[in-house]
Amino acid sequence: YQESDLYELMASEYMQSGDTVNYMETLNLGASKFPTSKYFIPNLINVYIRNGENEKAMDYLDQAIKNDPSNSCDLNSVKAALYSERNEFEKAEEEYNKALAQDEDCERALEGLAVNYILQAQNLKDVTAQITDRKIQAENDEKTIKFYMMALPHLEKFAQNLKNREADESTIKSALIKLQNVYYNLSNLGVDKS
Repeated sequence: YQESDLYELMASEYMQSGDTVNYMETLNLGASKFPTSKYFIPNLINVYIRNGENEKAMDYLDQAIKNDPSNSCDLNSVKAALYSERNEFEKAEEEYNKALAQDEDCERALEGLAVNYILQAQNLKDVTAQITDRKIQAENDEKTIKFYMMALPHLEKFAQNLKNREADESTIKSALIKLQNVYYNLSNLGVDKS
């Protein structure tokens, strides 16, 4: 056995017994003693995210990305999602693009980046609905179209990847609904995507 295995077993036992204090203590100890382990830091990240402690999660994500750059698809996508939740869309886009640079078929990043653009389009649509100045509405509509158009290739590739790997039907359907939503919104904005 490796020494890290013992700490993993201890952490697992604490978690199963509901002893969150010792679980967190063991995770932190394991993360400091075995920084390249794929057990301690990812579990700490999950706990911090569940507890709404996103800054701590971000710190550990940075460490995890540094320790395991080959896992960029998952790690950068999680970091991007945290940025997106805070409406820091440019930072989220940057992280999703880092994941896609590592793996152009990273499904989490393809879907996440598309959703990142869709959220920006929806936010802009909501703002535009409150505006009475037709010129500003037209300008915002152009920006909204741009966001939806930027989402399309990522969503299309994501849906195709799911079909190619024969993902379960509900996962494919969820991707297609997002794609349909983008087509529908573009159509309402005068872009023919029939």
